[in-house]
Amino acid sequence: MTPSALPLSAWTVSLDLWGTLITDGDRKAAAAWRLTEFGRVLDAYGHHPSPDRLTEIVARTRQQAAHQQRTTGAQPSVEAQVGAVLDELGIDRGAPDLLKLLLAVHTHAVLRACPQPIPGAITALDAIKAAGGRLVLTSNTLATPTDIHRLLLSDLGLLDRFDDVLFSGDLGVAKPRPEVFAAVAERAGMPLDRVVHVGDDPLTDVDGALGAGCRAVHYDPRHEAARPHVPDFADLAELPDLLVSSCSAAAAELISRSASHD
Repeated sequence: MTPSALPLSAWTVSLDLWGTLITDGDRKAAAAWRLTEFGRVLDAYGHHPSPDRLTEIVARTRQQAAHQQRTTGAQPSVEAQVGAVLDELGIDRGAPDLLKLLLAVHTHAVLRACPQPIPGAITALDAIKAAGGRLVLTSNTLATPTDIHRLLLSDLGLLDRFDDVLFSGDLGVAKPRPEVFAAVAERAGMPLDRVVHVGDDPLTDVDGALGAGCRAVHYDPRHEAARPHVPDFADLAELPDLLVSSCSAAAAELISRSASHD
């Protein structure tokens, strides 16, 4: 079969990262390490907030940043997130190297969670590629910047499987903003309706993709948040065949519409 005859050769398949291709890992371990190291750095600079107060402030500022990103597509900088913690503690951000040290802790904490590929992820990516699909990773970033994400993906054997990688931290906006999906299509040189985005979040991945004019496939392993008329699946082993069938049906529909307008 020639490359142009492959079933996904005319499609870009965009995939979410966290919760779709890799697990969150042990987030409690990551949070505990972040708080311990924050405390050590602050103590070295003569600041001694109580562990309970530090825990509450760090957790709340992270939740606020995540909520803002998820609901508005705003991309908070890592510096702003750490700076908000210092502001609440009444600590001057300008102390030499203080912000730099806290940023190093904040941005590397995710590695302590030891996230792993979700079962079937690598096999699914290889099958999509074999079917001719252009693979794009489209991920929101929050506390973890692009360079740490790339290091993690490389260590997990995922990075080289993608034709393109888009992070919200680089774009300056986050899913569900339509600009994210427009960037996927523009960089692929394809129309938006030839982009299929796959993800586990009904708001940022499904509604975001559909609102931008893309197609969507919902990874819903718990069968908790199905969207009517949106293909869904619960096991990554199902994804390649689902994409082939969905894209074939969509292509036939596009051809039918074009013929009816002639």
